[in-house]
Amino acid sequence: MSQFRKKPVVIEAVKWNGATIGLTNGGNSPIAEPEDIDPSLPPERLEMPEWMPTCRVATDPALTTNVEPGAIVRLDDNLFIGTLEGTHRADPGDWIIRGVQGEIYPCKPDIFDQTYERV
Repeated sequence: MSQFRKKPVVIEAVKWNGATIGLTNGGNSPIAEPEDIDPSLPPERLEMPEWMPTCRVATDPALTTNVEPGAIVRLDDNLFIGTLEGTHRADPGDWIIRGVQGEIYPCKPDIFDQTYERV
């Protein structure tokens, strides 16, 4: 059997902790406070990264089942992220990744730690 190594690529990621530190777009969208922030970085790094799409806030769980690819819906402390493979849920502590083609998807912390290292 042949073996393969994953090509080294650089991705952008932010750790979701379920917090809301402010609102954007007229109060419709929460800003995530990432936990991967070095306290010596400027305060603007404490806001949602510019590549992350605006979150819609849902009050009905039915709105989290079929999220369109590239969109994010927040219900309570969870994010529901639309991907080409369907809707994936990000729990507090999960990483939100922007892939090499601009796609957004969640990743559990243990998988993230095994797959990625800080550059």
